[in-house]
Amino acid sequence: MDYPTEISEFNERIRSAVSGKPPLERRIWVTSLSHCLRKTALSIYLNTYNPSKSWEARIGSALHGWLGEVVKGAEFEVPVEYKLKNGWTLVGKADAVKGDYVLEFKFKGFEKKGDAESKSRNRRNQDLDHAEPSKEWVEQLNAYLGMLGKERGYIYIFDRNGLEFRIFPVDFDEKLFRRFIKRAERVIEAVEELEAGKFPKWISTVGNKSWVCNSCIFRPICASIDREWLKPK
Repeated sequence: MDYPTEISEFNERIRSAVSGKPPLERRIWVTSLSHCLRKTALSIYLNTYNPSKSWEARIGSALHGWLGEVVKGAEFEVPVEYKLKNGWTLVGKADAVKGDYVLEFKFKGFEKKGDAESKSRNRRNQDLDHAEPSKEWVEQLNAYLGMLGKERGYIYIFDRNGLEFRIFPVDFDEKLFRRFIKRAERVIEAVEELEAGKFPKWISTVGNKSWVCNSCIFRPICASIDREWLKPK
């Protein structure tokens, strides 16, 4: 029997799920492109990436929900997507959209002012008065601006201890957005190599290797293929 294309594709998804081989979700989350692209490609290929799995994400989602309930006046947890090549889609969830502006809420814990430990820390992370948005936060908000066709957004940094906050404007940067899309396209190429039975050695780790690699679930894979220094001593 002939079925419409949508039904035929859905039938294949059912068969794949029943056989224990769920179909590859051709989606890339904005939040997965700020660190190791090799990890992102492996997470997509092995279906292990879940942007809401970490406790930080759950706390953030709860706080966003609270803001949506008590503040109102804006759209909260707004799904966004951007079409990429070969049937792929860049997806994300903006914390809030207020008219022409995209808002991102970040919650940080700071030591109390005058605390001996806080004095020894990087001045930028010492307290709310010295806090600044990280490079990752800026590029993620910039991605949402590009995906939504907006020109300006704001990053709110909240102090978890008392929910005081500071606001930082971010103007859309077209070049930064293009670089972000190129990063997504590299992940697509890597996943397609994995599907073809090849390992994308050409994707190097992005970010602080001592942090990214040491906490990565794919460390044993990279250690056995091209990173001897990751093997247990």
